[in-house]
Amino acid sequence: MSLLGLFLSLLLSSASSRTLPRLKLNLMAEIQERFLFHSTEEYTTTLREGSTVYVGGKEILYQIKLEEAPSLIKKIAVPVDNKSMTNCQKENLGNCQNVIMVLQRFNRTHLLLCGNNAWNPKCWSLINDTFSEIINGGGQPIGRGVCPFSPKHGFTSLVDGEKFYSVAPLYENGNVNLRRFMKPSPSWLLSVDKWMRDPSFVGMSPIGEHVLFFFRERNSAENLDVDPWISRVARVCKDDRGGSRFQLQNKWATFLKARLLCNVPSENVHFNRIQDVFVAQSGDRVYGIFQSNWNGSAICTYSVEDINNVFSTSMFKGFTESIPDPRPGTCGTDTQTLESNILRMVEHHPEMESPIHPIGKSPLVIKDEDHFKKIVVDSVVGFNGTVFYVLFLAMGDGKIQKVLEIGQSVFIISELTILKEPGPISSMSLDSEAKLLYVTTAKEVFRFPLRQCEKYNESCESCVMARDPYCAWDVREKNCVPVTPHSSYLIQDPENGDHSKCPSERVAFYRSSQGEDPALVLEGLGSVYLSCPKQSHHADYSWKMQGQTLECSSNEDECLFFINNLAEHGGSSYQCVSNERGHEQFHTSYLIKDSGSSMYLTRYSIAVYCVFMTAAALLLH
Repeated sequence: MSLLGLFLSLLLSSASSRTLPRLKLNLMAEIQERFLFHSTEEYTTTLREGSTVYVGGKEILYQIKLEEAPSLIKKIAVPVDNKSMTNCQKENLGNCQNVIMVLQRFNRTHLLLCGNNAWNPKCWSLINDTFSEIINGGGQPIGRGVCPFSPKHGFTSLVDGEKFYSVAPLYENGNVNLRRFMKPSPSWLLSVDKWMRDPSFVGMSPIGEHVLFFFRERNSAENLDVDPWISRVARVCKDDRGGSRFQLQNKWATFLKARLLCNVPSENVHFNRIQDVFVAQSGDRVYGIFQSNWNGSAICTYSVEDINNVFSTSMFKGFTESIPDPRPGTCGTDTQTLESNILRMVEHHPEMESPIHPIGKSPLVIKDEDHFKKIVVDSVVGFNGTVFYVLFLAMGDGKIQKVLEIGQSVFIISELTILKEPGPISSMSLDSEAKLLYVTTAKEVFRFPLRQCEKYNESCESCVMARDPYCAWDVREKNCVPVTPHSSYLIQDPENGDHSKCPSERVAFYRSSQGEDPALVLEGLGSVYLSCPKQSHHADYSWKMQGQTLECSSNEDECLFFINNLAEHGGSSYQCVSNERGHEQFHTSYLIKDSGSSMYLTRYSIAVYCVFMTAAALLLH
């Protein structure tokens, strides 16, 4: 490994070690609201409306109701046309099907669908169960330039006020165009090819009078040591009507773009490849997932105010003259009457000189493995009125990390196992009002609650140290309960997890051995691993034996302690304890007896033990 690679590995390992999930929760058996597809859908497009989810797959549209008893409302075939399939197979192009790639609610009655249609994209409107192919003014079907030719292409689309925005090439090997289609008077706006170099879009969002577009494109730098990709945010005005008859006619007249930085400036470490984006419901911040060219992954957060400031104040890259008035990219003007010098600037110098820095000038999270793939962010109001942001991050293996954002630091509340088989998550949709997360994979669509307060029910300390803003300890009920606007008698501290706020209660560290003995009793010969499953991965675990403190033999998801021969430890008692931020907790106890050859468990034991043959135990040890 090169010195640079070693340094980067150490940097990421250090960052990762500080951001381990506190809890690892398996929710597979608890999630009942699941719907399985009739076949594997490698590529899916999802649209959620309340508890109804539309999923576009291979030549099919599912309409699914996800409630206590998930049900399939409709399954509508959207086949490829025979001529397109024949041509695709003749040319051996692959993906000779109709994969639905655009799925948008166009208005109250119409759904808009577009598919690659065996490399001959087409669009349809759907009213009830009736499909109508969308035809342009020249009698030709609409699809090319609206939907990609292959589902492998990076793509996103958006409907805002009956204006449809999309990014797709007009020709199979052509440049990607940023387009907008308007109703009731059909008209198109297109981007200029030279504005973007081989772009791959990851998201669009309407914010105020603008629409923001997030993408990565080829880096124009020729240096081989420079990452070949660079991340961008572009901005256009919603009221853009295109340029004049002489310049930028039917082209965007307000298009501007700027670089999105996601880096560690002090170490000259850059994450240049944006993978996914989420715009907060408040519209004031943007979260992005970025990857590097050396196997790193990061989350960076941006202020929408900072983004707009760069577009409003930065110099234009490559432009040295005085900036005309109104400033190029300004909304609220009739773009078709703009002066030619303003349109020339947009056409030839749309890039901002100044980059956009993340909040805090550095990533919020860095990870060196199990890359972040998808992100959604919920805002949660604590019982005292404080607003917290909780990130839900889909990992490469399909697990989801639940992460609390605290200023410029994070606390990983838990890592959730939700899939029966590890695999990528296609999409996530957040219902912030109902506090539900909708998840789509190649095999299923399901939802589960954002609140898991019952997982912290063991004690007030367990609830408070979870630092989950959805939950608080109810002093009267002595339960960890969901926070509501009318909550009272609660204890909660997401900022610090200070368990000293809990009422002091006298709890015996070791329970009495008379009547209700919690010890697991071992008796006999041979080797054994004493097992103590971890509850919190932020706690230090150890074993206590006759006044001695013993370290775990193995210390990942459970604290194991190896005893070579039970017969040599007759009469000994071992207790597994943990210490998290000064809070000591007893977990389980083992008692080794002197005589006999049997082993038995008392009904109060919470541990699981494993007995191995001596040779096998020594091999594992």
